Amino acid sequence: MRSAHKLEVCDQLTSAIARFWWSSDAERRGIHWATWDKMCISKEEGGTGFRDIHDFNLALLAKQLWRLLRFPDSLLARVLRGKYFPYSTPLRAGHTDSPSYGWRSILAARPLLTMGILQKVHSGLNTRAWEDPWIPTIPARHANPRIPVVHPRMTVSDFINREIKAWNVEMLEEYMEPEDIPLIRSIAINKTFHMDSFSWGYTKSGLYTVKSGYWVAKNLLNPAEETCSEPSIRPLQVQAWKSKAPYKIKHLLWQIISGYLAVTKNLNHRGMRCDNHCPRCGAPEETINHAIFECPPALQTWALAPILTPPSLFPSSGIYTNMDYLFWRRPNMDNAEDDCDPFPWIIWFIWKARNEKLFRGINRDPLGTVRHAVAECRAWHQANSKAPLLSTTGTQAIRLRDVCIVDGSWHREQAHSGAGWIWIDPDGTQRLLGIHNQPRRISPLHAELEALMWAMECAAQYTNVQAFATDCQDVLKMIEKPEDWPKFSTELQEFSSLRKLFSSFSISYLPRASTSKADHLAKLARLYPRSLSFVGYSVPGWVTTPTRV
Repeated sequence: MRSAHKLEVCDQLTSAIARFWWSSDAERRGIHWATWDKMCISKEEGGTGFRDIHDFNLALLAKQLWRLLRFPDSLLARVLRGKYFPYSTPLRAGHTDSPSYGWRSILAARPLLTMGILQKVHSGLNTRAWEDPWIPTIPARHANPRIPVVHPRMTVSDFINREIKAWNVEMLEEYMEPEDIPLIRSIAINKTFHMDSFSWGYTKSGLYTVKSGYWVAKNLLNPAEETCSEPSIRPLQVQAWKSKAPYKIKHLLWQIISGYLAVTKNLNHRGMRCDNHCPRCGAPEETINHAIFECPPALQTWALAPILTPPSLFPSSGIYTNMDYLFWRRPNMDNAEDDCDPFPWIIWFIWKARNEKLFRGINRDPLGTVRHAVAECRAWHQANSKAPLLSTTGTQAIRLRDVCIVDGSWHREQAHSGAGWIWIDPDGTQRLLGIHNQPRRISPLHAELEALMWAMECAAQYTNVQAFATDCQDVLKMIEKPEDWPKFSTELQEFSSLRKLFSSFSISYLPRASTSKADHLAKLARLYPRSLSFVGYSVPGWVTTPTRV
């Protein structure tokens, strides 16, 4: 009964939103031109981007379940653990008698969360090798055993050599499927062996967000049936939302392409009793294409517009052909001022002039319509223009003193990730450099962070440098707020230990052009076919020509 009540509330909210959207009068229902399922399709797929209340509610509930996993010592987590999963986790909680409405609601989001959860391996003691999702794929999954019979309670810690704090390659090759071994070796081992944690696979930081959870619910948990067939108007609908114009104009373009415009033909098709003639020119039938492109006042407006419109090509008798021409087929579009394209405003004011004639009896001059559209276009772009950012390359170049410049390199088709660093001494001259590779990490961002940590280890051993620089702004963000990046918790815990080796550690951002030498070293390390770790004054020849080694 309560589940039915929850669905009823969601349906009532959906109905209220739909009534508000389609009706300008609270007392009247209005015409619902499209089903709500179509309205809930994202703008990137040709819809309007409304939220499906059922899936959005599920994503919000998954956020609560995520918080129980992330903060197991919170008051709510302790209360629920004592009642529902005293010897387990929320993801493994079993059936209980007479659960509360709140707990059943949270459990309803468990299938969603398990589709994107990744168990981060630190000690491996809390992660079951054959049950828990710890292999870093998308979505994450458990390991696949190579032999048919294995101990069902084996944990990931059984595959870690605790003496050298590295993966036990022999055991991996004995138990694991060969395709899993490179993925496992890409996981960094926490040298302090903290408790295992969780991260989310559908955000860059590994932090669960309702937006990413909603995407999983719509696209993976409850995927809509694909009914689109070619040729499709979806590219035109998507392009309508990409237009550089106010949202009210974007929405009008989307309505025109989708066929959801209140012209007399559509109104008659919907059973509305109205005159089928065009209110501007008296044509026997008013279609969307006629109102926007073929009506004589509209034709004059397009002829006077500052847009190249050859009469032999535009306008045509097809609405999709006309919109396709305006979006992509106009001549000299590469040389045009893309930031001040007036055609969306021209369409807007053509439709507005049509409504003024129908409802107020006012005839708008086509030349005045064009001038008004162009003026509104320029005013909108001026109001939304941003001042150009000043280049900081010169300032950064002056500060390149006594600093270690770091960069990482990663490619999904190569076996190694690369790291490179260069030390610029207080006199501004290049002193030491370092080149290092390791088994390919999970992502480019992992490679960037581990390149920094290796540079810190080398700097503490061979130099007295305290300042570091990188071209990866995400590395700076995760150092500033490590709690917001659970996907990198293993690496950030090690970074925290390394940071204590420096009395006045600092790290800053450099433009990519200023890190080109470190980037070159990182690429050399990534391309080197064997294990590599070198610190010296110059790059040895055997690194650049590894085939001779």
